[in-house]
Amino acid sequence: MHEKLKRVSLRALLLLRILVILIPIITLLSWLFPDNILSKSILSPSIGGFIKADQVNVFMWNNKLIGLVGSFFNLLPFVLSLVWLIKLFKNYALGDIFTVQNAKIYSRLGYVCLFSALLLQPVSQILFSLAVSINYTVGQRFIAFGFGGGNLTAIIGGASLIVIAYVMRIGHEIDEERNLTI
Repeated sequence: MHEKLKRVSLRALLLLRILVILIPIITLLSWLFPDNILSKSILSPSIGGFIKADQVNVFMWNNKLIGLVGSFFNLLPFVLSLVWLIKLFKNYALGDIFTVQNAKIYSRLGYVCLFSALLLQPVSQILFSLAVSINYTVGQRFIAFGFGGGNLTAIIGGASLIVIAYVMRIGHEIDEERNLTI
């Protein structure tokens, strides 16, 4: 059983390592060069319903910079989660399952989900709307943000991960007691 967990963990590690490098690079390139095909397909959904794909071509450097900062706020919890998942799957590949370190990772993942849903996602949406409308004439600019299903999903997921972390700590205590029993 541990051998299968090791194989799956090693495959997940490879995928996570690729993602932790590739996603920030693609996002950066999408904002710096919004007029290529790759950017249009990746950038357009990231700024939500604020702008049409053909309007991205007229972005100036201030639009791009504000959008890039918004993407940073949006990607920060995701990249942090990938880094912590890499640590978690390394531990699983080594056979360390019910450990305090894994419980801490689950707890961190839960808190980053909550922090993202309650603060970083709304700030990111505000920055995206600002990136789109900063060059509009006075009276046409807007700032928008929302709190919807994605935020609620992240809150529920974060709370669940915090509970899982607590269960992992209990599992670690039970595992230690079992190892000490003669």
